[in-house]
Amino acid sequence: MMITKRELRRIIREAIELDLEKGDVILTGRFKNKRTVVKDIGKDDLGQPTINGMKALTFRIEKLMPRKKWSKKSLEALEFAEEVEKKK
Repeated sequence: MMITKRELRRIIREAIELDLEKGDVILTGRFKNKRTVVKDIGKDDLGQPTINGMKALTFRIEKLMPRKKWSKKSLEALEFAEEVEKKK
């Protein structure tokens, strides 16, 4: 099967854009309940995006989830940050 130049350009222009930076919290694991901090963003041998050396499409980004579904540790950190801001 031949790919035309037009199809090839369309494929090359496609990109995965993740609203994710180093230091963000993602939820990983079988049930997406293990809190993990992003340390490294890269690519594997096949050019697929990886987060901390694992495939990028097997996690949830906590900051994009509703706050009621955030981990307990993240909610505590948020409350602490809000208290510090009030004291200023």
